[in-house]
Amino acid sequence: MLRFLIALLCCSTLSACVSSDEPQLYHRINEAYDFEVTHCDSFAMVTGIGRGEFALRDAKLNAKKHGEELNGTHIVWSQIDHGEPTKVIAVIYKCLQ
Repeated sequence: MLRFLIALLCCSTLSACVSSDEPQLYHRINEAYDFEVTHCDSFAMVTGIGRGEFALRDAKLNAKKHGEELNGTHIVWSQIDHGEPTKVIAVIYKCLQ
C-alpha cells in the first residue's frame, strides 16, 4: 500500500510539471526600463498581438520574437492595450556593453 501511495505521489508531481502553462523559453533579448538603456541605440519599434486566456503573455512573446529577429539586445514596453486582441508596442535597443 505504501508503494502505491508513493507511486501515485510521484506521478501526480510529474504530471504537474508537464502540464505547466508557462513556456520555459530562453530569450536573447532583455526586458528593460527607459533609464536602463540610456547609453544604448534605439533602432526599431515592434508590435505583438495575443488572444485568449494568455493574451498579454503571448503578445509580449510575439514582440520579443520580432526584436530578436532584428538582433536587438533590449526591449522596453511603451504601450499595452488590453482589448481583444491584446496588443503591445515596444522599442528595441542595441546595447554594446
